[in-house]
Amino acid sequence: MKLLYWGILGVAIAAILTTGFQCASSEMTSAKLYLQRKDYPNAQIQLEKEVAKNPKDEEAYYLLGSVRLELKNYTGMKEAFDKALAIAPTHQKDIQSITLSTWGKFFNLAVDAINKAADSSAYLDEAIDDFSSALIVLPESLLTRRNLGLAYFRKGDMINASAQFTIALDQGKDVLAAKLLARIYLDSANVLRMKFAEANREGFDEVKNVSNIQEQMKSADVHFFLGDTMIAVSKPPKPKKGDTKETWRIERYHLTLSVDGGVVVKMKYDGDKPYTPKIDSTFYFQAVAEFDKAIEVLKKAQVISLEDPDVSESLMNAYIGAARNNEARVLLKERVIKYPDSKYDHYNLGVFLLKDSSYSEAIAEFRTAFIIDSTFLASIPDTSRSGDLGRTSKVDTIFSSSVVFNIAATYVNWGVMQQLALKAAGKEDDVSYKEKFKMALPYLEKAVVKKGDIQMWELLGQVYANLNMKEKALEAYDKADAIRKGKN
Repeated sequence: MKLLYWGILGVAIAAILTTGFQCASSEMTSAKLYLQRKDYPNAQIQLEKEVAKNPKDEEAYYLLGSVRLELKNYTGMKEAFDKALAIAPTHQKDIQSITLSTWGKFFNLAVDAINKAADSSAYLDEAIDDFSSALIVLPESLLTRRNLGLAYFRKGDMINASAQFTIALDQGKDVLAAKLLARIYLDSANVLRMKFAEANREGFDEVKNVSNIQEQMKSADVHFFLGDTMIAVSKPPKPKKGDTKETWRIERYHLTLSVDGGVVVKMKYDGDKPYTPKIDSTFYFQAVAEFDKAIEVLKKAQVISLEDPDVSESLMNAYIGAARNNEARVLLKERVIKYPDSKYDHYNLGVFLLKDSSYSEAIAEFRTAFIIDSTFLASIPDTSRSGDLGRTSKVDTIFSSSVVFNIAATYVNWGVMQQLALKAAGKEDDVSYKEKFKMALPYLEKAVVKKGDIQMWELLGQVYANLNMKEKALEAYDKADAIRKGKN
C-alpha cells in the first residue's frame, strides 16, 4: 500500500490557506499565519483558543486535527476530527483520506515489525506500539484489534492479549478472536491443573496407595505397594499350632488389616472413615474458573459460527476440564454425529458410557475410535467378526493403549456384572457371563504388557481361571509374583 497522507495533508492545508482571512477571528487568523510558517505548536495553541471560544467552528476542529497529526498527537487528532464531523460533513472526505492513510502507515509498520520478530522478539514491542497507534486512529478496525492481540500473545503478555481479543469478540463478533481468547484460558487452566497435581503429589500418591489395598488381596501385595516400613505386624499372644492369623497396622492411613494365610481377610479404618490426605484445592478451583471463562467465550463463538468444529471441540474440552460432565456428554453425542471421524470424541463418549455401566454402547464407541485411529492395523482380533483374526498391527501410542485398556475393562466389568446378577438370581450354574471374559481376553493380553503392574497380571490370571485356562492363569500369577520379588 502506497501511503499518500502527507501529500493529502499538504494539499488540504494549502487549500485552506489560500482562501484568505476574510471575516476570521483573530485566533483563526493567527493560526493560519503559523500554519504558513509550519509553526505547528503555536498554530495548535491558537486553534485550541478558537474552538474554546467558538465550539461550532468545524474548520477550526479540522485544522486542529491536521496540526495534531503533524505533532504526532494521534489521540488528539482523532478527537478533533470526530468533533469536526459531528458539526458538519464539510471536510469528511479529507478526514477519511487522512485517517485511512495514517492508519495504513502504522499498520504496515507493525506488520513489518511482526515479520522481523520471527528473528528477534525485540521487534514485538515495535509492532505493539504501531498497532496501538493504528488503533487510536481507526478504533473500529477489527483487523488491527486482532493483530494487536496476537502481538501481545506472541510476547507472552496474556493479560493485554485477552483484553484485545475480548473487545474484538464483543464488538466485532470475531470468531478467531474468540478461539484465541479461549486458548489463553484453556492454557492457563491446564497450567493451574498441573500445579494442583504437583502441589498435592504426595497426597495423590497416598490416595493411590490406599486404593490399592483391598480385601482378598495377597498380603505380599500390601508390602509391595506400601513398603515394609509402614506396616507394623502383630500376632495373637498365644497362637495355636498352624494359626496364620496376623494383625497389620498401617498407622499413617489409620488402617488395620486382618491377615490370614497370606491374604487380607478384613480391612478397618479408625472410626470406619477411609483415610483422606490433606489436599490443597486452591489451584484446582482456579483452574476450574479458567475453564469456565473459556466455556463462556466459546458459547459466544458458537452463536456466531454454529458449525465451527474447532469451537465445538474446544468447548467439549473445557466442559470436561471444568467437570461439567452433563454438558460434555450432550455435546459429545452431538459431535460423534457431526464429526464421525473424530476418534477422541468417540473415545471420550465411551469413557462416559463405561462410567454409566452402559457397556454395549461404550464398546461401540471404543471400537469406533479403535478403527479410526490410523496407528492401528488391527492387531487385536474382533471376536464379533472372524475376518479380523490373524491381522497384526502396532499398538504403541498412548491413545491406542488407552483404547485397548478401556475395551478390556469394559468387557471385564460387563462380565462381572452379569456374573453377580446370575448369582443373585440363584443361577450359579449359568456361565453365560464367561462370553464377556472371552471377548475381553485379547484386549486384556495387550493391555497387561504394562511393566510392573501386578494388579493387571492378577486380573488376567483371574480371567484365565474363569475360562478354565489353568496353565495361562498360573503363568499370569507367576508373573505377578516375579514383579513382587523384583525379578521382572
